[in-house]
Parts: sequence; C-alpha cells; structure tokens
Amino acid sequence: MKALVTSTLLLVVAACGSTVAASPPPPTAGTTAPASFNATDLAWIQLMIPMDEQLLRVLELARKQASTTALRTLATQLRAGHRAELAQLIALRTRAGAPTTNQHEGHDMPGMMTEAEVVALGKASGVAFDNLFVRSLKEHLKQSIVLAQGIGTAGQEPAVKKLAGSIAASRADQVAALGRAAVRTQK
Repeated sequence: MKALVTSTLLLVVAACGSTVAASPPPPTAGTTAPASFNATDLAWIQLMIPMDEQLLRVLELARKQASTTALRTLATQLRAGHRAELAQLIALRTRAGAPTTNQHEGHDMPGMMTEAEVVALGKASGVAFDNLFVRSLKEHLKQSIVLAQGIGTAGQEPAVKKLAGSIAASRADQVAALGRAAVRTQK
C-alpha cells in the first residue's frame, strides 16, 4: 500500500507536465536534502507551495467578488489558514534545501486552476463567479487531502508528516464549511 501511495503522489506531481517522469526533479546543483526528507516529502512540499500560493490569489478574488457574505467570509477565514500553512511549507522547503523555483508553473494539474482560469475568475461576477469559485475551491481542498494522506503513509520527515496530517484534517473541515457556504449561496 505504501508503494502505491508513493507512486500515486509522484505520478500526480509528474502528470502536471506534458511528460511523465518516474520521480520528482532532483534538488538544484549544490544542494542536497537532509537525510530525513525522502523524495515523497520533497515532491509534496514542492507541489503544495504553488498550490497554496495560487489559492491565496483566488481567495483574495473571492473576498472581493463573491456575491454572498457566506462565501466572502469563508474566503477570509481560509486565507488566514493558508497563509500560515504556506509559511510552514516554505520553512520546510528551506530546511530540506529544495529549489525555490516553481517547478509546476504553467502546468495543468488537479487541485490548481490554470492561469487562464484565474484570469477568467477575476473577470466573472455574480452567480458565475460563485459557481466557478466553489467548484475550484472544492477541487483544491479535495486534492490537498489526497496528497496529504499520501504523506502520512509514504512520507518520512516527521515535521512534514505532522503538517500533512494537520492539512488533511483541516481540509476535511474546510470542505464541509464550503458545502454550508455554497448552500447559502443557492438560497
């Protein structure tokens, strides 16, 4: 089972590009990850950072453009948690000596809107905005759960596993909160 989860995480990371690689890109020249970080830990950190950075942009749009108080409030609440989480992910990346470049820029992958989708969201309003936001946020939250659960079984670094466990639990709560907020938008 552990091998299946590791393979799944690595395939998700690799599948975001047009070619599928067997493992995540190695650290840049001159850097090596401390022994406590395995390839799955590094792949997860390097994927979650751009996912969270992009989601922060989307949440900011929702805070301004959502047509309901429920969605604007949820976006504000999620923004604070994702900012704190992003800081933890960046600290782990630094500790691991992993590259700071976004290896997923321009990729179309589950849980992350493309740049064109973010631009379209920025131009949307009313119910069209709400529907696109809810669908995109739900996809991000659910994909984050899948990836975090993979770390629980295939990760190695205790701090990474702890953060992943926290993310999996908080995302489950966030999916439920999104469901409640989305129902209020339809009334």
